[in-house]
Amino acid sequence: MMGHYALRIFLLPGNLACDAIGVVEGDDRAMVRTLVNMLVWNLVAVLVVVAVY
Repeated sequence: MMGHYALRIFLLPGNLACDAIGVVEGDDRAMVRTLVNMLVWNLVAVLVVVAVY
């Protein structure tokens, strides 16, 4: 149950972006979602590292 919520939170930025630009289910949605998720979570990681140091 907890893993399901963690997965939904992890995929949330990509899903929101796909919904905003109107990408439907399929390979295109998976690629856009992957790109957005990588950008968002890499930015979060960099900001955390900068905040710690």
